[in-house]
Amino acid sequence: MKKQPFFLNRLFLHPSSFILHPSKLYPVLLALFLCGCGNYYSVRIPYYLPANDNAVETKKALSSLYIVVRARPEPKKNALGNIVGALLKQRELEFNVFALAAKLSRTLSRPGTSVKAYRVSRSNKGPDPYAGYFAPAGVLEIKVSDPQVSVRKKERTSSYLDKQKKKRTVKSTVWVYSAAVTADIRLMAAPELRTLDKTAETFVTSEERLDDKKDIGDWYQERQETLFNDAAARLAGRYIDRPALRYRPVFSKKGDKEAARAADLARRDKWSAAEAVWNKRLKEGDDWRDMLNLAVAAEVRKDYVSAREYYLKARDAAAGDKEAGAARWKEILGDLEVMLSTGAAAAGPARDWFDVPAAVLPFANETTSIDGPPMLRTLFYEALKNGGYRVQALEETDKMLLSHGLTQGGQLGAADPAQFCEWLGVERLFYGDINEFGEVMAGVYNQRMIKGRLSLWDLKERNFIWSAEPSVVKVRTPKSLAGGLFSQLARGLLERLKNKPLAYEGSLFTAGAAETLPNRITLRIKD
Repeated sequence: MKKQPFFLNRLFLHPSSFILHPSKLYPVLLALFLCGCGNYYSVRIPYYLPANDNAVETKKALSSLYIVVRARPEPKKNALGNIVGALLKQRELEFNVFALAAKLSRTLSRPGTSVKAYRVSRSNKGPDPYAGYFAPAGVLEIKVSDPQVSVRKKERTSSYLDKQKKKRTVKSTVWVYSAAVTADIRLMAAPELRTLDKTAETFVTSEERLDDKKDIGDWYQERQETLFNDAAARLAGRYIDRPALRYRPVFSKKGDKEAARAADLARRDKWSAAEAVWNKRLKEGDDWRDMLNLAVAAEVRKDYVSAREYYLKARDAAAGDKEAGAARWKEILGDLEVMLSTGAAAAGPARDWFDVPAAVLPFANETTSIDGPPMLRTLFYEALKNGGYRVQALEETDKMLLSHGLTQGGQLGAADPAQFCEWLGVERLFYGDINEFGEVMAGVYNQRMIKGRLSLWDLKERNFIWSAEPSVVKVRTPKSLAGGLFSQLARGLLERLKNKPLAYEGSLFTAGAAETLPNRITLRIKD
């Protein structure tokens, strides 16, 4: 540590020996400060930098980002397993991985960063097959565990003094509800998928309650959004919201009143006035101090191009001057390189994935339900529109197919997809094949099941480029036979009146398929 001058030590160790009017104290302290620190003082400049050693490449990756959230594959569902689980009152916790992916994408979309698309993958093998369609600069991969939800009893002891000043101890009991999801996070530079940053995080939400009467499943569903907020805050804090204070020197010159005045103006945040002085001095002379001060002023107002130009000139002009050692040239130029690296590292894709015209063909129906598959087709169409896809109106698709004598989804499988594209004026076709759709009601036992396969055919590649086999099986066992029969019949009647059988399960089925497709980010005013 640099030893302070004797009189400066005395000033701080023995303030009673200096009695000055406040109006006169500031200039004295400024002079003493400049004297003790080699004719300069430090300006604090806040930056937000990624928490790794690859700041420049990280910023490039974030400028054009593709996000994939990998989750455990959905367990194979069958009637027997669901019956046993229902009878044992085992409640399945629904972890909305897609909502988490959407939340992270919105959070990471800020000025200077851009999320091109995001999706959920139920496979942990190999690179994401759709990232290449977006030619991103970076790929952010997040592998999440199933949520761990618990409630535990916690005893607390607190002490206080009563009116007689005697110590009293009080014991109390609370129940701590908590949910946690672990995640392995990896940021990669594209297209080579070279790792830029790797970390593990645990996203947590918890609450203390006075009793444990709240159903743990209900509590978790209510708190799931809080869990997502914690995940978003952690990733933002790691990549775009991590504060880092930088200290830049503003120089004066011993015996130079004009230089001291300009430094004082800057110190009082009057940068424009200070710059006017430094520019005037620079025209009259060639002092590296004025160049460096102008660089600091440009950096303060976030004019990083001008700041870098002035810093380079000041460094060259100050070569060999020991006083210039206060400037951390490597750190300064490194920070500016990060801020100036705003362009994407990769060229944009040859065609916009979301702008390719597509049609959702009538679904093939291998079930006994008449209304089920058409309802699923409509739900899937809406999910695609919400995901940013350019899909043809279903009525227009049906009208065109009818003009060629095609009315049923089962008629489409053997035909040439390229011919359909020509008729419909599209380049992509979504197919659907529903093989199970129905409900079984038997006393207190109620099973609702939807299974099928959805796929996407692309004209340019002359092949299927995506497929999903979502499965939804829900089993309920009401507490009473009469109550169960009544609720089942009432719900079934209402769904038939609306021509929307198994509407809730249908929304889960189509959402489970759509989430595995790349989705376009939709920003909200309040998130």
